[in-house]
Amino acid sequence: MNGPLLAVSGLSKHYRRAGKMVAAADDVAFDIQPGQTLALAGPSGSGKSTIARLVLRLIEPDAGNIRFEDADFLALGGAALRARRARLQMVFQDPLAAFNPRATVARVLDDPLRIHGIAERSERPRRIAALLERVGLPTELAQRAIHEISGGQRQRVAIARAIATKPSLIVLDEAVSALDVSVRGKILELLLDLQREEGIAYLFISHDLGVVRAIAHRVAILDGGRIAESGDARAVIDVPRSAIGKALVAAAPKLPAPARTAS
Repeated sequence: MNGPLLAVSGLSKHYRRAGKMVAAADDVAFDIQPGQTLALAGPSGSGKSTIARLVLRLIEPDAGNIRFEDADFLALGGAALRARRARLQMVFQDPLAAFNPRATVARVLDDPLRIHGIAERSERPRRIAALLERVGLPTELAQRAIHEISGGQRQRVAIARAIATKPSLIVLDEAVSALDVSVRGKILELLLDLQREEGIAYLFISHDLGVVRAIAHRVAILDGGRIAESGDARAVIDVPRSAIGKALVAAAPKLPAPARTAS
């Protein structure tokens, strides 16, 4: 593959609200290199989640281009799109909303293995056990229902499901914001470990600049659907240039030292 893993340009999406057209994404452009984390940061309503869903083609843009793994992602359809989606996964803020809460952990992890033809039925229990171990969960958790396990365990299951297809990019939409501080730190450590060992890239959506500084190589700060500023995560957070960047930094009670050196 030549060039970025993901390249987005001119991406726009408008909605009609109260009789007016509102830009949820307005001429957005960014790229992500293999094994790198780009954070999209901004307040509620700035367009972060809309951009994530556009990248995943959960919604279609009004304009713009998305190239993923050297392919025109917006031009793909049918079997070609399904095959490419195995390489592009998502982890949501609330796994209870993303999963059937009464499904077992085993069923949740079996689905991507079955749908994408990754393993035969006889092989899938072993694969499920390996996925649970990879995200730091006991294998006996496989028989528990999603609603019976803790929030931190559910998010680990969500990450296990995301890595089941061996993706090159995972989109994480406020994936740690609902967790308490101690659990949040452990999930971030897991994500960093997976990135180091598997070379996975992340598009990390967050309003929390402390979390962004801990995990991201680069950050783009959004305001009203547009990128107000972008660059090295530590540099942008330490010395924000835009008004919205300064406001986000001022709103953070304390920004911890970064867990990684941006590159």
